[in-house]
Amino acid sequence: MKELNIKIMDIDKKANFSEWYDEALKESEILDSRYNSKGMFIWLPYGFKIMRRIKEMWDKLFQDAGIQECYFPQLVPIEYAEQNKSWWEGFKEEGYLMVTGKNKEVQGIIRPTGEPAIYPMYKLWIRTFSDLPLRLYQTTSSFRYESKSTRPLIRDREITMWHEIHTAHATKEEAEKEVDLHIKLWDKLWDKLALPVWKVRKPQWECFAGAVGAIEYYTLFPSARVMETGSVNNLGQAYAKEFDIKFKDTDEKEHFVWQVCTGVGARLLAAIISIHGDRKGIIVPPEIAPTKCVIVPIMFKGKEQIILKKAKEIESMLKKENISVFIDSRDEIAAGRKFYEWEAKGIPLRIEIGPRDLEKNQITIVRRDSNEKVAINESKVIEKVRELLDNIQKSLLKEAEHELKKSIVDVITFHDIKKAIKNKKVARVFWCKSRDCYDIFGGIGDGIEGIGTDLDEKTNGKCIVCGKETKARLFIGKSY
Repeated sequence: MKELNIKIMDIDKKANFSEWYDEALKESEILDSRYNSKGMFIWLPYGFKIMRRIKEMWDKLFQDAGIQECYFPQLVPIEYAEQNKSWWEGFKEEGYLMVTGKNKEVQGIIRPTGEPAIYPMYKLWIRTFSDLPLRLYQTTSSFRYESKSTRPLIRDREITMWHEIHTAHATKEEAEKEVDLHIKLWDKLWDKLALPVWKVRKPQWECFAGAVGAIEYYTLFPSARVMETGSVNNLGQAYAKEFDIKFKDTDEKEHFVWQVCTGVGARLLAAIISIHGDRKGIIVPPEIAPTKCVIVPIMFKGKEQIILKKAKEIESMLKKENISVFIDSRDEIAAGRKFYEWEAKGIPLRIEIGPRDLEKNQITIVRRDSNEKVAINESKVIEKVRELLDNIQKSLLKEAEHELKKSIVDVITFHDIKKAIKNKKVARVFWCKSRDCYDIFGGIGDGIEGIGTDLDEKTNGKCIVCGKETKARLFIGKSY
């Protein structure tokens, strides 16, 4: 765990995001990346509590929508993996093999994705139309031997707290409705996380082989790189044919099912930390904050007991209203250093109680996001705390949405694409949807690539490469 020190975090995340991110994770005690295996880390209690809060949110959203939670083994038998040849070829080099016994026999792989573990069982469970729809999800880990530079929560070899929904349906239309539902569920989740994202449609050749299509979600980091924070995939019947998942319909004929899969993991927390954090550390949106308020008694000699008593009274009032709160009553640490520590952890509200507050029958509340202070009568504490938590949640989302909106710029020349990206923006250009024109974008500069097309196709323009009339607009930038 972190050693107590007097270090104050004061790093400009836009000027030096890499240093800021590493320091923010350390000072907030989200995780410890010193585990001696590249791309893997330990969730520390505080970070894990935040991630569990996020999981609780998606659990409720999914289960209220009738999607049931389950759990599949991490070990995937080789014969399962080989059922989908294109999948196996794509992940073979990234997979961790399970080797056992004197003969070093390969028993299987540690799952890089869920399909080869789940779909062989769907084949067994689905027999007739009465078994459909089948709608399950799980929260688990995925393992991939990333050859690129790893970064905790952004690019890991163990992708932790990964949720994936896998559904099977009798008709194409039912699968399309399921896709629409998943998009609506995720829109609700983004709001609760105060996380602005933009949705893109992936080019067909970047979707799973044989799939109908995919919608992906992206966030823009202070580093000017974009990161995928989820995907909704209409698999069509591609995987059903590979894994032989059929059902007998009312006409007594066998048909392949139609499938949808959706997934995202701890990258959500990476986005929240990176987008909302400031020079002092992370800022945790109230909806996912394990502790919404920290009470810091301002101790003065001879007044310790009466101040602590008042702090406990305020704590009791908040707890009765199910507002999570913690009293920092450590004697050996000055109040100023406590402020820095809790600011680094991103606790939404700090309540200060000192001798002057007692004299005036008041408390002082400090917002983490704006550092605004307000003194209120202690009888108003519940009302004011609720009001401030709601304001912080809305303010974080509104400010982040504004930042994202001004970071996307429409351009009409290749020179302007380079200029936009150099200025830490994402470029949006008209594109004719052809593979030939798409491949041109990869040669603009190091790391620059097409990300996906805007779902809004109401505007006409000309492809920036070939000049054809089109309504499609492609986002271009650098990604993790």
